[in-house]
Amino acid sequence: MTFFVKGDKQKDGVLLQTLKSSCLLNGESQRSRDSEQCRSPHSWDLEIRDEKNRSETVMAVEGAAKIIKVLLFVFNFIFFLGGIGLLGVGIYVQLKIGDYVALSSVKYVTGSIIIIAVGAIIAVIAFFGCCGSIKESRCLLGTFFALMLLVFGLEVAGTSLGFVYRDQLKDELKKDLNQTLYQYGSGDKKGVTKAYDLLQEKEKCCGVYGYKDWQKTPFTNGNHSIVPDSCCKEVKQGCGDISAGTENINIGGCYDKTLDLLRGNLLIIFGVGVAVAVIQLLSMIFALVLICKISNQSTYA
Repeated sequence: MTFFVKGDKQKDGVLLQTLKSSCLLNGESQRSRDSEQCRSPHSWDLEIRDEKNRSETVMAVEGAAKIIKVLLFVFNFIFFLGGIGLLGVGIYVQLKIGDYVALSSVKYVTGSIIIIAVGAIIAVIAFFGCCGSIKESRCLLGTFFALMLLVFGLEVAGTSLGFVYRDQLKDELKKDLNQTLYQYGSGDKKGVTKAYDLLQEKEKCCGVYGYKDWQKTPFTNGNHSIVPDSCCKEVKQGCGDISAGTENINIGGCYDKTLDLLRGNLLIIFGVGVAVAVIQLLSMIFALVLICKISNQSTYA
């Protein structure tokens, strides 16, 4: 029989003395005194201390588990918001460069779509993490950890590839802008014409490297005194006639400004991605701790 007494030393001493007196006054045999109820006071003292230590351990584990549970929920909620934020950034980038889709390769378009998809997936995974932390379900937490680890690995791989091939961005951009420059004004390339006009008007630029780039294109048809009206500082019909001078047009090219635009979007994506990755790591750590706590809970029960 095991006794657990929660109290001070004085009460513990009274209990021990009572047990001892009970065995002796009843005149029990030596065998009875050696039984479960008639052990030495020292033996009872050790068992009571063991029970107290056991109780304190259980309380400490339960307290730590509650803290981990709350932290996991909080970080997953933040992670959920991060996923929504990444989704928003992807949509923002898609809308911002959407007008220029006809000028760029499929890589830029695919990149923003991937960001949108990753943001949505992260939000769903974080939702599972929140549910798993509330219900303390090893199944949900294990699924959450596995999916989180997979997404984290894909993020690291994607970031590494982006870093390795970052210099190709310049080459791809040059190729796209030069190729579409020669398609401007073509009847079957109205999307390109509209996209170039929007780019030149919004970014206050003209041509790829400068306004003279238009002299080599089919658009001018050998007339070096005209550029698209979208090159003008104040766009209006016929303002692209530069026979009298270039004071009314933007003479700088669109390559540098477009490159800056893409780099700015990449910096936004990188910043949000780093913040999300940090939250991911913390969430995975807390999930593992909570899984271990649930697995070992029966040991301290």
